[in-house]
Amino acid sequence: MKGQVPQAIVDPILKEAAALAKVDREQLVIARAESVVWNDGSLGCPEPGMIYTQALVNGYWVVIDAAGQKYDFRVDSRGNFRLCPPGQGHPPSQDGTK
Repeated sequence: MKGQVPQAIVDPILKEAAALAKVDREQLVIARAESVVWNDGSLGCPEPGMIYTQALVNGYWVVIDAAGQKYDFRVDSRGNFRLCPPGQGHPPSQDGTK
């Protein structure tokens, strides 16, 4: 599962998760790291009142476990990521594995 997301994308996400959880990076566990296709520009995590492109978006889904707390990151193909609040996200349209 881990090998599908480039390290250049995983590294800043791990740094962000460590800062959010206030733990050392070594304490983080990658619970999910995979190439996916999102249904639209919201990356499966729409914010109320926002408008998104209505096209499939290649990207990544990275979930970090920090001392039992899950951090759900949604990533586009350029490596831009954002944290999806618990209970707000939707799974991708399909996974990127063939």
